[in-house]
Amino acid sequence: MEERWKKTDIVENGAIAVVIIDDEATLKRFFYYREQNLVILKLENPKYRDIILTGEQLNQIRVIGRAVAFQSDVI
Repeated sequence: MEERWKKTDIVENGAIAVVIIDDEATLKRFFYYREQNLVILKLENPKYRDIILTGEQLNQIRVIGRAVAFQSDVI
C-alpha cells in the first residue's frame, strides 16, 4: 500500500486530508464551514461516526496536507 500527499495547510471541502488529532496523524475527508466555525472529518468506513469539531475544539486539529494518491494491492 502506498499513500502520497502534498504538504499544505489548506484543503478544499471534500478532499482527503492528512490531519493531526491528539498527536496522531490520520486521513479523513475534510469539510470546513467558516460561517458555523465547524469542521467535519468524514470517515470512509460507515461503521464509524464522523468527527465533528466546533469552536475551541478546532484548536485540537492541524491540517498537514492533502492526499493526492492512494494505491493498495489486492491479493
